Amino acid sequence: MKSLLLLTLDRARRRSPTSGITLIEGLVAILITSAVTVAITPPIFLSAATRVQNRRAEQATQLANGQIDQVRVLMEQGVQSGNAGEGGNLDQLPENAGNGGLESVPAPSSVFGLMQSTNFSCSTYDDGGAPQVPAAQALPVDINGDCELDFYVQSFRVNEQLSTVDAASGEEPVPIVFGMGVRVYYRNAEIEGGELSIEPASLTLTNGTGQQTKFPLAVMYTSLAQGDLETSLPLYRCYLGGSECE
Repeated sequence: MKSLLLLTLDRARRRSPTSGITLIEGLVAILITSAVTVAITPPIFLSAATRVQNRRAEQATQLANGQIDQVRVLMEQGVQSGNAGEGGNLDQLPENAGNGGLESVPAPSSVFGLMQSTNFSCSTYDDGGAPQVPAAQALPVDINGDCELDFYVQSFRVNEQLSTVDAASGEEPVPIVFGMGVRVYYRNAEIEGGELSIEPASLTLTNGTGQQTKFPLAVMYTSLAQGDLETSLPLYRCYLGGSECE
């Protein structure tokens, strides 16, 4: 019996290199492969989710810049009282949210009923005739023209300084200087009763949605003025809180 066991072991040692692996060797290989897969899978998902989040933040920043540039061009051309259908363009400005600071305007608490899209065929928001979006509401926006919601945009103006007009002329004062704010939230933001934050999301490593359901991906505050009028500089000083305007 002993000699048979020794013979078997000797044959195993002298086995041909081309012979198959044993069951134990196969199990060891499977265990090693599984351990390596488990070790590298979380970082892969983490990297992918973070890359997607950063891409969304870039799109949100571009969208916020576009909103501000649109109003800046309007101010440079000159704001005219009245609505677009009446020859004016005052309704194309963001809604006035009061005389407080930009950061004092609360986050949106509801969604506007129309959507703005890069695809004219699926856009329900007409820049030329739609009403102003209330500062307390978020405008749904489709940026890639697939008629699907991509972002929510909150735009508003504060602390506006109006032009001086003769009351007998019947003209309506128009904003010459004001502060403008834009906040862009991702489409999964919990707007209805979600108590959104106004602080920008922290774009740290994430393996999921991160802070996108509560925090905006882009926040921009700026001052806009119609600078080619005699009253522009005094009104800008008033906007900054000059004592002569109190």
